This record gives sequence, C-alpha cells and structure tokens, in this order.
Amino acid sequence: MARIHTHYDNLKVARDAPPEVIRAAYKTLSQKYHPDRHGNSAEAIRIIQIINSAYAVLSDPAKRREHDEWILRNEASARRIGEPEFRECSVAQPPIRARSSRRSHRRHSLAYYYLRYEMSLQRAAHRLRMMLDRYSRKLFRKT
Repeated sequence: MARIHTHYDNLKVARDAPPEVIRAAYKTLSQKYHPDRHGNSAEAIRIIQIINSAYAVLSDPAKRREHDEWILRNEASARRIGEPEFRECSVAQPPIRARSSRRSHRRHSLAYYYLRYEMSLQRAAHRLRMMLDRYSRKLFRKT
C-alpha cells in the first residue's frame, strides 16, 4: 500500500492517535522547534508553520475526518495509478503568541505520561538487545 506524507507524519503520531496524544506531540514539537529558540531563522519559522497547520487540522474533528478521507482517496488512487496525488493542505495559521519567561507548573496530561512510558519501554528494549548482543558475542567468540 502506498503511503503519502500527511499531517500525522508532521506531528509524528499514529493515524489512530487519540486527541490527547496529538496535543502532547504538538506541544513537544512546538517547544522544540519554536523560532525563539532558533533565533527566528527562516527554517524554524517554516517548521513551526507546518506543525501549527497539522495541529489545526488534527485537533478539529471535522477537519480531521476530511483529512482522513483525503488520505484514503489518495492512497487508493496511488495503488491504481502508482503515484499519489498531492495537494496543499491550506489551513489558516493561528497567530504565534510570545510566551512569558516564567514557566507554568501545571500537571502533565495523561498523553505526556503515555509518551514517556512508551519511550522508556523502547529504551529498555534497546538496552536489552544490546546486552544480549554483547553476551552472545562473548559466548560464541572463537578461542
């Protein structure tokens, strides 16, 4: 099945992600790529605009449903034709507000803890693979 680049890919979430996970991914990426952190470079502004437009579509249920239908239509046509059709996802950009220097101390959402738990499981699996690899090399090395 041919896959096309979508708003889900821009926010680095699964297509069936719940709204909490989408919001957590948006907050994480917008903090990471915010132009104030990168000296208002053109590349940072471009990236934050992509992230903002992806979140604007995926946070609104009607726009998200329309986007999902667009994905299905284009993937179906890509299977028939071999090349996907791309169109610009035109969404009005929300204004970028300056953040205060004082950080708020509010609780993290459930999606934040879900993402941290998922990342810790991935790290643990990676460490286990590395440990098994080292052990098997030691065990089966030529003497």
